Amino acid sequence: MKYTTLLFDVDNTLLDFDANEAESFRSMLLELGETYTDEMYQTYKRINSGLWKKIEKKEISLEEVLNNRFAMLMKHYGREVDGARWEKTYRRYLNRGIQQIPCVHQVLAELKKTYRLYVITNGLEETQEFRMEHSGLSQYFSDFFISGRIGANKPSKEFFDYVKAHIPGFQQGKTLVIGDSLTSDIKGGSDAGMDTCWFTRDRQAQYEDVIPTYVIHELPDIFSVLG
Repeated sequence: MKYTTLLFDVDNTLLDFDANEAESFRSMLLELGETYTDEMYQTYKRINSGLWKKIEKKEISLEEVLNNRFAMLMKHYGREVDGARWEKTYRRYLNRGIQQIPCVHQVLAELKKTYRLYVITNGLEETQEFRMEHSGLSQYFSDFFISGRIGANKPSKEFFDYVKAHIPGFQQGKTLVIGDSLTSDIKGGSDAGMDTCWFTRDRQAQYEDVIPTYVIHELPDIFSVLG
């Protein structure tokens, strides 16, 4: 058996974060008495994505992102809002989002029979733990490595060093990282000396600078990788 340990990202790998994000954004605006438009949502996604890339490069802290991303969004539309208040409202909906990637329970239940499974995720500890528990996915994993708890984000060396040090009998060559983000999961795993599997539901997606060991487009495809 080539691998004994599998490290899974959460968002858009096990749980459908895109669906949760869209629903939470719409619900936040409704509660705050704002009008939803798809153009506004796409603008938010561009701003948020840029901020998370800065987190990965250690150019900005998670707290700065959470306190400012909605203020930045509305400043784009010429308005000043309480970014922290908007974040608190948004987070309340996001924390409850447990939309799942198709077949996730069947895949994890089968993998658990043979492999040691661990979660590696960026995000807030309370958010990720709540979502994993209430989606029923926590039962499959031996431990959760969450950036908000560790104090370091993927793809940093500090994050992956922590993971290695806290998995009993860790063997780098027998561990596979599985995730949807090239810049976070795949780069981090590769830099840490592990094989990687890029899970992208976009069959037209391309990669250049970061090269995964494997590519899959549906979660059950992991079985063809593992053999």
